[in-house]
This record gives sequence, structure tokens and C-alpha cells, in this order.
Amino acid sequence: MRIGRYEIRGLLGRGGMGAVYKAAMPVTGRIVALKVLKPAEIMADLVGEDALREMFYKEASAMASISHPNVAAILDVSGGSGEGEGDPAPPHFTMEYYCGNLGALMGETYEVERESRRLGVETSLAIARGMICGLDRLHYEGIIHRDVKPFNVMLAEDQGGPGTVKLIDFGLSKLRGERTVRHKGMVVGSPYYAAPEQEADPESADERSDLYSVGVTLYRMLTGRLPESGKRLPICDVHADLDCRWDDFFSTALARDPAARFPDGPAMLNALDDLEARWREQRDAVCAAPDLLGDAGNGRPFPRPRREPVKAGLKEGRTVFGLDGLWRPERYAHGEFADQGDGTVAELSSGLIWELDGSRYPLTWERAAAHVARLNRNAFAGRVDWRLPTVAELATLFTGRTEPGEFCLQPAFDPRKARLWSADRKAFTAAWYVDAELGFVWWQDLTCRFFARAVAG
Repeated sequence: MRIGRYEIRGLLGRGGMGAVYKAAMPVTGRIVALKVLKPAEIMADLVGEDALREMFYKEASAMASISHPNVAAILDVSGGSGEGEGDPAPPHFTMEYYCGNLGALMGETYEVERESRRLGVETSLAIARGMICGLDRLHYEGIIHRDVKPFNVMLAEDQGGPGTVKLIDFGLSKLRGERTVRHKGMVVGSPYYAAPEQEADPESADERSDLYSVGVTLYRMLTGRLPESGKRLPICDVHADLDCRWDDFFSTALARDPAARFPDGPAMLNALDDLEARWREQRDAVCAAPDLLGDAGNGRPFPRPRREPVKAGLKEGRTVFGLDGLWRPERYAHGEFADQGDGTVAELSSGLIWELDGSRYPLTWERAAAHVARLNRNAFAGRVDWRLPTVAELATLFTGRTEPGEFCLQPAFDPRKARLWSADRKAFTAAWYVDAELGFVWWQDLTCRFFARAVAG
């Protein structure tokens, strides 16, 4: 299947105005996200095809006008009127493609009110800061996003840790002072994340409305819950590591009256900086001096994990890997690790030998296998039995340290290289990976980039 010049590799998502596909660029084969205008019939009837086309191209124009590390870049706009005669392609544009997004990291589903994964304080603050910086760049140009939510926050795999925030989906954005075309029954924004004034009157949304959505997202990243309107539980009651000073921040961020909120991005960033500084002081005072390998062992041996790769689809994955509803182990292994002094680490209970550093960069699944082959060619640490680990083996690296009360646990490996490919396949084009820092298992297609950490023994 092709749309214009692009070869379609799969569907990424679908909405009322159209669909987003994974696509390959001509000649180079670079993977991009292609958004195409294919409105649902009811949308076309309510709003009109001309108005929808105008909104679509306005989204592309708004994104293309911004150059910022926390805003996804537009690469090409094409299709529809203005194209060569006989071109059947509908209006579409392409943008940078990233495998990761915040919704998947949190484990959020279409049942938004269900519990999600807690991301830990450092990760949550880093992502919130990236969201605010990207929004501040939009706001500086007079653009209000109006649909800030986890699935519109992509996470680039260009670095360790959670990745760089990239804001996407400007289909509902507006310029300051602009009156947008919409049917009076058309909802602008996403339930649970949209500010109260935006739900009542989408045209009243301003910078403070977008920042309210950041406040909802941060509260959820920290607690795994949505802040309930009108009866939000104090965060110090639902997260053992956070004192009640955090509630002063959320009282401002989530104020129903926009005038009581942070007036702009820099003000919200300053408040986050103060919170993070106090958090680090608390952590340093409570925790012992850091130790590379820590002392997470609980003295309980666990069975030698499965070493033979398996193929498991989405329906059976949780059962095969022994995971809960949020794709986490029923209990964390808390392995006991010893540095061998030769670039390897031994896990004493299972007898597994791990590569200490792992790959220098995030890699596709095939390149991860090539990384392992290179270790064997070079007889790294005197061994030639290196392999990509299974999910069961990778699960022995989980500490649970992002859960409340566990922040003093020290990881055995670089936490910036937490997302790791496994040898287990989901399908011909996809494999399972783990996030060892956040302690969960998920899948991605083989062209995505995660780190490789080889195992032997």
C-alpha cells in the first residue's frame, strides 16, 4: 500500500479526522509517521470537508513553523489540491517517527480511568519538564495546543533514560485570538486531561489550559491515578515518598480557576525546580552513599530463568511471562550482583553473567543481535557464549525502585540504559523488550531502537 510517495508499513492510530501510519520514505527508506486526512463520515457531515481540510493543513503549518527539541518536526506536506494532475493521494503530511510514547510508558489504555504505572519521581519530573518546554515554545508563538495528553507525547530514543519529549498532534490547536471552525457539539480536547474552562468553552483555552493538562499528566505519572475533580486526594496520602509540599504545587497546577494557576511555562518550571531540589535533598539524607551494585538481595534464591527464546503474541504474553495487568512481574527478583572486574557482572543466585556496559547506543533488534555477535567474535571477557537475554532473564534486573518507599535501591546497571531488547519475539516483525528501571515488559517492531545488554551462562 502506498500513499503518495510513501510506502505504508502499518497503522499507528486512527481518529475522527483521519489516520496516522508508519511509512517509509522513498529512496532512503527512512521511517516516518504519515498523517492522512480521512475524516469519519459523521465528522465530514458535522464540520464540512472544506473546514476539515483547512484544519488539517493548519496543523501541518503550525508544526512546521516551530523548531524546538521538544516539538516533533514536520518533514513534508503533500496531497489534495495543488498536486499534479491525476494524483489520487489524499491530503497528508509526514513527521518524525518515534517508537515510544508516554501513554505506552505509563501503561495507559483506552479505559483511561484505570490504574497506570508509576514512573518514579526523576522520570516524571524530566518528562513534565520536557512537556512544559515544548508548550512554552508553542505559546511564545501564540499557539495553544488544546490536546495535551500522554499519547500525544512521543519519547525519542536518542538518549538514555525516558527519552526526549516530542509533542505531536496539533489538530485541535489554535492561534491566540483565533476563532476556530467547529460544530457546537464538537468536543475539543481529551476527557480527564482537558481543563474545565476548555470543556465548557474550547475557545476560552489559553496557555494555562495546556499547563493544567501537564499537571494532570504529572500527577498520574507519580501516582498511577487521575486527580479526581473536586476531591483530589493529597499526593502525600497516595505516594509514600512525597511530602505535602507537593500538594501546594498541584493545588496551583490543577486549580479550576485559570487565574489561580501558573501563568506560564517558566513559572511552572521554576516551581518544579524547587520541588526537585527538595526531593534530592530528602533522597540524599535518607539514602546511604550510592553503591554501583547496591544491596538489593533478599536472600531468597529464585529459579534459573528460561534461556530459550519463545514466540508469544499479545493475548498470551502476560501469561507466558508471568505478568500482572500492567505487564509487571508478580514480584521483583531482587538479584544479588557482583562486579567481576572484567566488564561483566555475575548474578549470584541464577549464575547468569551480564555485560556491564551494554551497547553504547540504542539499536534496532537486528543491530542488537549484531552487537552480541561482535562480543562473541572478540571473545569479550574470555567468553563466546553471549546471547540476547529472554524476558525471563531480563526480569531478574528489575528492582522496583520507582515504587513508593524503594527509591534508595541502587540499580546494578546504568539506569539510562533501561529499555532493553529481549530475544523473545512477538511476531515476524516485532519483539518484546523490557524497561528494567520501571519494571515492565512490552513489545515494539524490530525497527525501533532500544539498548542491548548481553547475557551468558
